[in-house]
Amino acid sequence: MGTTVDGATDSARILLVDDQPDLAEVTALHLEDRRDAFDVRFVTDGPTALEFLDRTAVDCVVSDYEMPGMDGLELLRAVNDREPSLPFILYTGRGSEEIASEAISAGVTDYLQKRTTSDQYDVLANRVENAVARRRSERAREESEGRYRTLVDASPHAILVHYGEDIVYVNDTMVRLFGFATQSQAHGTEAMSYVHPDDRDAVRERMRQVLYDRGESDWIAWRLLRDDGEIREVESRGTPVVYDGQTAVQVVVRDLTDQRRRERQLGALNDVLGDLSGAGSRTAVGETAVDAAVTLLSDPLVGVFEDVEGELLELATGGTDGDAFPIDSRGLPEDSVEMATYRTGTPRVVDGYAGREDRLTPGVATAFLFPLADHGLLWVGSTGSRGFAPTDRDLLEILGRSVVAALDRLDD
Repeated sequence: MGTTVDGATDSARILLVDDQPDLAEVTALHLEDRRDAFDVRFVTDGPTALEFLDRTAVDCVVSDYEMPGMDGLELLRAVNDREPSLPFILYTGRGSEEIASEAISAGVTDYLQKRTTSDQYDVLANRVENAVARRRSERAREESEGRYRTLVDASPHAILVHYGEDIVYVNDTMVRLFGFATQSQAHGTEAMSYVHPDDRDAVRERMRQVLYDRGESDWIAWRLLRDDGEIREVESRGTPVVYDGQTAVQVVVRDLTDQRRRERQLGALNDVLGDLSGAGSRTAVGETAVDAAVTLLSDPLVGVFEDVEGELLELATGGTDGDAFPIDSRGLPEDSVEMATYRTGTPRVVDGYAGREDRLTPGVATAFLFPLADHGLLWVGSTGSRGFAPTDRDLLEILGRSVVAALDRLDD
């Protein structure tokens, strides 16, 4: 009964359920006559309808109410248990507010009473067509958002989506930037709570422009407040999107913290190189090197030791708090890792420094040792758990070579 439209992408299979076969056949013919895309199949009872649905894909169910064994509402509940999104239209000859109310409570898509007029089939065809269109539109939106989320989740950029100021989505990169463990920790929070107070007016104005002007914004720089209180330097760009059917803003965030820190470090290093070239004594060279290392890194403890007749004696020491760490006036121990590194002439990073018996001072997690040719040793200690990043080591090696050049100049 009924035929599909060959090759038509908008064909729709309708399952008609009515315990009166003659009436069901007439209804199917009228529906197919009014919509070429309709392929209407009919069965005469609820259990058979469920068996049909188990083996055949259907776009809409149209069911009578009064049927033996299983009425239309019972069938509706059974269909909803199987496929909640499948449109279900109750098309019944028995009309009452009680049935209509119960059908709505049970999740019916539409409710239509059978009538004797010929235009009832036009109304039914419209109701079916609209129900199928809504379902397909919803499925298309879900598929589109599924593809969107797949692409965004895999993006190396940090991305979030917000309605107004409420965050509704973040990808894994954004989760890490926020300092969270899971995406759910950010959902429902206010976007502005992660913006430094001094930057909020500028960021809020940019958000307003995207929402109301419906255009992509330029990149804007601001400071992000992580969950752990750390401040990251970022820039972001907003784009208007539709998310879960609502107007929203997608924000791509780029973390510039390391890049900006590197720029500041290179600027400071350039200034230091000029200071070293003008240093008039070995002590001045040592103190300049200590100040430079403190400026270049976060919370380091720094020492420059000079070779005096084979012993490494303190030339200059210091740290971010301005206090020098205690060093035996007799010089570094002969069996220390510092002396061993000086003899090899090869720079070294010493992890787990705090646990060494030959450590110079407690509280230093990682030490960077740079032999200064035959002049001595540059010692830099990191109190943090992160140790020295590759860029930090590069800067310290440049500093070490510059100290060697300054000391060579003083010896000439």
